[in-house]
Formats: sequence, structure tokens, C-alpha cells
Amino acid sequence: MKKKITDYPNSSQLFTLIPVLSLYDSLSQNRLKVLDASNLPFLTWPDGSPCLQANAYMIKLRMRSGRGGDGPSRLGSKGGTFGDYAGKISHLLRFCYFNKLALNSLSDDDFYDFIDGLRKARKLNNPKQQKRSERTITSIGRRCLSFLSYIGEMNLFNNYVGVDGTIAIEMIDSVAYRNGKAFKRSSVHHRSFRRRVNAKKTRKPISEPTIQKLRDAIDGMSPSDFLYERRHLMISVLEETGARRGEIQPITVAQVYAAAAMKKPTITLNTLKRGGDTTRDLEISPTLITELVDFVRGTRRLVMEKSRFRPDHGYLFITERGGRPLQTDSFTSEFSLIRRSAGIEVQACAHLFRHAFCTNIVASLIVEIQAQSPDSFRQTLLTDKALAEYAMAKSGHATLESFLNYVDAAFKIKSKFENVIENISTAQNNAAYERRNEHLFQQLKTGRISTEKYIELKESLSTDEGAL
Repeated sequence: MKKKITDYPNSSQLFTLIPVLSLYDSLSQNRLKVLDASNLPFLTWPDGSPCLQANAYMIKLRMRSGRGGDGPSRLGSKGGTFGDYAGKISHLLRFCYFNKLALNSLSDDDFYDFIDGLRKARKLNNPKQQKRSERTITSIGRRCLSFLSYIGEMNLFNNYVGVDGTIAIEMIDSVAYRNGKAFKRSSVHHRSFRRRVNAKKTRKPISEPTIQKLRDAIDGMSPSDFLYERRHLMISVLEETGARRGEIQPITVAQVYAAAAMKKPTITLNTLKRGGDTTRDLEISPTLITELVDFVRGTRRLVMEKSRFRPDHGYLFITERGGRPLQTDSFTSEFSLIRRSAGIEVQACAHLFRHAFCTNIVASLIVEIQAQSPDSFRQTLLTDKALAEYAMAKSGHATLESFLNYVDAAFKIKSKFENVIENISTAQNNAAYERRNEHLFQQLKTGRISTEKYIELKESLSTDEGAL
């Protein structure tokens, strides 16, 4: 048997996003209904020619209901969930192209070799380390099986992918829970997968010492006042809101001013992974409002005065050159730069702030209801609908089970909250005040602000504290 090619000479991205696209949906009473498919991936073979089957699969996925009729997410410069799907089936397109195999004529052994090739791939900077985890390999494999099943449908090829099919799979049944209600679900398994990867994924929150290292690195690496302030502000917003990157990217200056005018500053964020126009209101501290307003009226204003945007587009987070709205992926790039500058070996990405925020919510609730064990706390939330809905609304989770994944980590830190049972929000405001106070001192120490400016801002900060 000829050995399959799994080390490809061309591994560049095989898809681009179509910025504006409408798909024909139906015709009713001589009126044509269309579906918005903007930012849908367009896939090609490695030689650049369009892959008709892969693009038809993308269209089929868009036609499915879900997320309020919008289908899987297409947000961001990488296409959201659709981009993730396109990236996964791109591996199969390369395998078929370089091995001269047709998508509709793969054997079970061919698919096994494809998965085995993913497993054998090694990191360029460390050839001894596997390039992808088993969880990632299985996720790619399952998406590719879905794609090949569609190929079978297109070609009227019965049981191309199926139990006892040409590409043989088996269905593994399990019991899952959604908001406390049990239901059965089945997952696809192929003999090339490893069953043990179905273990629960661990959520590790970013630690306070790591956050401080990131802030210290910003103090030393930022060449301009604008980057210095924007980077610190990114951390402050992520810390205090627990938002996803794609949820803080759309924040506007108008929202900042509206929150600043409130007695209890509140900001409304779009909630991703919930579908439709789901939002949640988050109360933020006066200290964060001060930081936001200072940025808007200070270095952001100076950048926008030099930009070509007239009138101002209104986005809070912008680029230093040109004043363009900062894209979601730029938050990832920024944290990667800061992490390297700080010399941090552990993971320190933007999303870990969300894990820390959710862990703190759980820890505060554990103390508030005086739960004695992780199991007793889980049981309380499963039976107390009002408490569960409050927790999920604050964290932005779609299911209670996702929220409960933070319970074990929260029990390890609950002692932090035991002295502030009566007023957790006050404790959070005090913590925000201390962060802002330390931030001002660092600015003074590094010469970014004068002594007079420090005194002025310190007095303003003390006034905000008195309002708490």
C-alpha cells in the first residue's frame, strides 16, 4: 500500500471571508427571501481553485436554523464558528489534494491515515512535542466526518459515512444536562479517535500575580502614552466585566458617557454564544468609569483628531495609527506581546480573565449561601431557579452546566470573600479603587505624569471612593 502524504508543501490558509453576501432562501407570493451570509468562508484547494463541495457545505450550514435564525457565528476577522469549521475541513482538503484522492471516494483506511497524519505532526520549535492535542484532533475529525457525510448526500452515496458504512463510525451515547434537565446525546466515534479525549476540559482562571506581571510589563514596554493607557484599560475592562474579547470590542464612547452619568454605572454588553440580540447589564465601579473617561478625553481624543474618520465612528478601543476600530483578534495579539515582554511561561490570554471573573462569581455565591461542599452548591443551583438565573445572567452563560464547571476552582479561593458576605459589590469597588490607586502611583514613579497631575487625579479618585 502506498504511504500517504501528510507533510504538505503548502499549508497556507485555504479560505477567505466574503465581507458582504446574501443567499437565496425562498420565494413566496412573488417575493424573494434572502439570508444574510456576510463573512461566510470561501474555500479553495491548495492550488487556489474553488472547492465546490466545501462551499456547498458552508451554505448548507448557513441554511440551518439556530442562534435566532442566524446560524453559527460569523463574527470577527477569522469568521467565528464558520471560520473554525472551514479551518478544520481545510486539513482534509490538503490530504485529498496532495494524495490525489477524490472527496467522494475515500475509504475507511484513507480516513484513518488522515487522522494519523494529524497526530504525527510536530511543532516546528519543538519536534518532540505533538502539534495538536488529542481533543483537537478528534474535533477536526468529527467536523470532517460531518463534511464527508454531506459529500455522500450530494452524490447519492448511501451510507458513505455511517454505522457499517464505507467510512465506518459508531455512535456513543451519553447523558448530558442542560439547566438541570437530563437528556441523551450521541457523539460520533471513528476507530482513529481516542476515547479518553472526552474528559471534561479544565478551566484555569488567570492568577493575580500573573495579572500584576502583565501590568508591570506594560509599564516598561509601551512606547507611547496611548498604548500604555489602552493596554491597562483592556486589562481593567476584562477583569471587571468578565467579558469575551468579542463582547468588549463593540463598546462605544457613548456607552461610557451614559454609564458615567448613572448613580450606579452600568454598561450593556452583547452576549455571544447565545444567539440573536442577547445582552446583559453589568455594574462597573466608579474607578473603572474614571479610567474609561480619562482615556476617551485624553489619548483617544488625540489619536482621533489625527484620523481620517469624520465624524468619529464612536468605538472605544482603536488603533494608534489611523484610529480604526480595534478588531477582536487584535486583543489576542496584544496579550501575546505583553505576555512575551513579561516573560510569563504559563498561558495568559484575554479569555482567562473571563474564567477568573466567573470563578469569583461562583466563590462569592458559595460564601453567600454558605455552601459546605462543591456537590451541595451544585445541588442548590440546580434546585433554586432564581439563583441560577441570576448567576447565568451575570456571567453570560447559556447553560447552568457551563457555569458549574467553575465550582471546584471557586472552592479553593472562597476564603477571599468570607469577610465581605454582606456587600460583595462594595468589596469589588474597593478592589477596583486599589488597582486604580496603584496604577496612578506607577505612572508617577515612571515619570508618565507630574506630581501635580498625580495629586489632581488622586483627589478625584478619593472623591469617587467617597461615593461608594
